[in-house]
Amino acid sequence: MNIMHMLVKMADEWFLQYIVDNLANVLIFYYICNYKCNRIYVSNIYGRLYQKFRIIRKKIVYDFRLGYGGIGDNLRYFMYILDTSMKNNKRVYYKKNNIETEKYIKLKYDIMYIDDAMINQLHGVDVVIPQMFYAYVDYLDYSINLNEVFYFTDEVKINSKHLFPQDITSYISIHLRLGDRHLETDGNYVVCKDDERKFSEEKIHKFIEENYNENIFFCCDNNSYKLKLKEKYNNIIITNCDVGHTSLSNTTEKQILDAITEFYILTNSKMIFAASTSGFSILASKFNNTPLIK
Repeated sequence: MNIMHMLVKMADEWFLQYIVDNLANVLIFYYICNYKCNRIYVSNIYGRLYQKFRIIRKKIVYDFRLGYGGIGDNLRYFMYILDTSMKNNKRVYYKKNNIETEKYIKLKYDIMYIDDAMINQLHGVDVVIPQMFYAYVDYLDYSINLNEVFYFTDEVKINSKHLFPQDITSYISIHLRLGDRHLETDGNYVVCKDDERKFSEEKIHKFIEENYNENIFFCCDNNSYKLKLKEKYNNIIITNCDVGHTSLSNTTEKQILDAITEFYILTNSKMIFAASTSGFSILASKFNNTPLIK
């Protein structure tokens, strides 16, 4: 099932009404859906749209707020909800909460966004939050890549040119999440103070030495450790930015932009070595279907 048909199942009732009332403007529909098809195809599916929407009445609103987790958590649970909902004929909406991360990673299809006023006009809505899925949702293989659902804004792409050498177009990556216990920030804002991830420094060194002829982007949530590894190996590339976690309330807008930019850089690498368990690297690999090793 392609993204066009998936969106047909999820599209907003008000948008459907626009299509039904404005047959002459049906071409706008497939233009917005970014699906290149001919007029005959559109005419064929148009006749089935109304019947599809009469059946698909159940609606799920994904509500992700500041403090609910990092970039990987947000994308992980939304993709799970999106994937399972489409298999069960449910429409999915992403609730806008005006948090900083929403500025830089956006849905490709605005019809999937919803706000409080719109929620109040709908009936039979289930609002879900990430915490509801912590116990049983792992990192799954989704039926579509993240890049079919989300995109990075121009601010992220421009920022990447400042953080990452532009003469390097081919590289592999290492991501190491040490955990919240090692965040270089005010401890009063850290929620999971005992969060510490297991990793093997020996494996990291071995990976670097076995790939001595490769440019290696090293991404880590601890700046001191980044500098330490950079000093040891000449082929290590790091960003010169202030590390911040997007789920903490004291993280600055610049730190959030830089964190998302590092995520963007990871998504464009040839391969990602996840040195510790983290949704950051796992979801980065799923954006462009990048090989992930552990």
